[in-house]
Amino acid sequence: MKTQTNKFLAIGLLATTALFNISCDNDDDMGMPENNVASLFVSSNTSGEVSIIDFSDENNITTTITSSAGTDADGIYYDAESDEIIQLVRSDNSLNVYGNIMSSMVSTGISISLGINTTGGFVSGREIAVSNDMVVVADSPVAANGNQSSLYVYQKTSSGFTLQKTFAVDFALWGIHIEGNTLYAIVDKDSDLAVFTNFFSNSSGMINPSKRVTIEGIIRTHGLTYSKEDDLMALTDIGDAGSDNDGAVTIITDFSNKLNATANGGTITMAQQARIEGSNTFLGNPVDVAYSAKSQMIFVAERANGGGKVLAYNYFSSNGNPSPAFNQQVAGASAVYFHEE
Repeated sequence: MKTQTNKFLAIGLLATTALFNISCDNDDDMGMPENNVASLFVSSNTSGEVSIIDFSDENNITTTITSSAGTDADGIYYDAESDEIIQLVRSDNSLNVYGNIMSSMVSTGISISLGINTTGGFVSGREIAVSNDMVVVADSPVAANGNQSSLYVYQKTSSGFTLQKTFAVDFALWGIHIEGNTLYAIVDKDSDLAVFTNFFSNSSGMINPSKRVTIEGIIRTHGLTYSKEDDLMALTDIGDAGSDNDGAVTIITDFSNKLNATANGGTITMAQQARIEGSNTFLGNPVDVAYSAKSQMIFVAERANGGGKVLAYNYFSSNGNPSPAFNQQVAGASAVYFHEE
């Protein structure tokens, strides 16, 4: 199968278009449903581009590329109601909005408007989580922030982002996911998952997770996503950050019951999860993950293997070493978000 790519090269706030074809390896049938919209939004921390991969027709998967607000970008989210992408850009520590996405993809270009965070905000942002007009940024510990991990809560307005609260935590952050008023957070450089219930009700300052559990088998987790519809948690394991072939993806079904049955400080065992890894998967440093509840496809931003890839896998219920159903080069792939209608 060929993937047709429509590339938008930004000039100011508008873009002109060029068309070209790139090949991608698709070893297994994807089984994607026929959706009006089934789009994967991909950040890069090397290319200065945002990729939008359209999976609505598995026989004609297309990729649209637009310039990002900075070369080094990470967390990404698509708001269907406003037809906007929200992206975290680490090049200048900003939150940015890209507007008129779906309409622009079938017209002349993508317009970009920027909402830059106020001074004194995050300095090493890794991921974002969005709930209505609230945007949470996970800031990892570096010298510039006194090696303090923090969660910044911004309110998105028509003119930008206003900082509402700042929460300090006592562990290194990476991936986060918000579901209602519950925030799930990766404990970086570890195999743990932290859960903050009533997250937005906290006052600024140091906060502790309501529960922290270990995911057995994971060496160093990075990305996560949760599907309330399927009660499924997916997590990535980058293994040795210096290796491009030792990554893995874990899914935990019936997640809420398993989490509730696990004591604070306890372990969700290997027997309670399914894990894929090995040479066939192309997983080296899978840094982020997204999930389609309609098709039960798992999408991965793979950072190390081949310089960056987007990989997709069919749902799996047991451990294995499957080939990806979709495999496309995306230089510096650092974050993914999936939206379907």
